[in-house]
Amino acid sequence: MKQALVDDTEDVSLDFGNEEELAFRKAKIRHPLATFFHLFFRVSAIVTYVCCDWFSRSFVGCFVTVLLLLSLDFWSVKVCPGDFQKPGLEEIHQR
Repeated sequence: MKQALVDDTEDVSLDFGNEEELAFRKAKIRHPLATFFHLFFRVSAIVTYVCCDWFSRSFVGCFVTVLLLLSLDFWSVKVCPGDFQKPGLEEIHQR
């Protein structure tokens, strides 16, 4: 009985395509400009939060600055790439 279980299981190779092509496709950034601004606004918000005491003693000023940077991050990630993905929205924004 144990021998039958061993014989029934065998390695099957599945062909999913060229692995190098899949790795290249995954490594490619779809929206490099949006990715740059996402990282820029997010990192600058974190740096501003950490170094807030060096720039100003006002908590409200630092809070507003961090909130503004995170709002710009949200806008650059959610609004900009979506506008360029949908056809026809470029004409609406140009009017």
